[in-house]
Amino acid sequence: MLVRLLLIALLLAVSACSSNSSSPGGTGPLKAGEYRVKRGDTLYSIASRNGTNWKEVARLNGLKAPYTVEVGQVLRVGGATRTTRVVSSKSRSTASKSKVKAAPPAPPMPKVTLQGWSWPLRGVLIGRFSPTGKLNQGIRIATTQGQPIHATLGGKVAFAGYMRGYGNLMILQHGPSYTSTYAYNSRLVVKEGQMVIKGQKIAEAGSQDTDRAQLYFEIRANGVPVDPLRLLPPG
Repeated sequence: MLVRLLLIALLLAVSACSSNSSSPGGTGPLKAGEYRVKRGDTLYSIASRNGTNWKEVARLNGLKAPYTVEVGQVLRVGGATRTTRVVSSKSRSTASKSKVKAAPPAPPMPKVTLQGWSWPLRGVLIGRFSPTGKLNQGIRIATTQGQPIHATLGGKVAFAGYMRGYGNLMILQHGPSYTSTYAYNSRLVVKEGQMVIKGQKIAEAGSQDTDRAQLYFEIRANGVPVDPLRLLPPG
């Protein structure tokens, strides 16, 4: 079932729960390397805001699928431990003669609005979004094998890999609140962590782990699936 296999999409898109009754550290002071979850946060947005990877945050906090976080919950995000080292005057002198190159800053996430989305590909719509249907949290588009699939909006590749029942799966993160999901691909042409621009080819369509060549496409805003047809241009 599709929903059972959307764990990665839920990980990147599900927003923080409004209840904090079971959340540790709801109001106490934070230590270095800690972050208190706010309403609307996702695991990916928290990691991105603190300059780390969502997988590392999940590992540090023992989070398991579906990786739900709650408002008020305090998460370890790394950087809590600092090591002090005594350096001799000779070492300082030697170090001062060496040129240290600073790492280039990470490229900023593209600005995302509700406008400007484009179709990942053109084809016959064979499945529509349903707000109450757990198996229809996106749309399905009939494709041909190898048909190019394009990024519907600029963003960062949050996940790119095979998932059973999903085929080759691609998830793009658009700013802190939006994700788009592309499933059943025959081949992925961009890698996890890579920045992409709107319209860039990211995959090739296929029928992996499904009964016909098709694309399952989903958009989430703050963890809530929305009808892609509301955001995509008509046509």
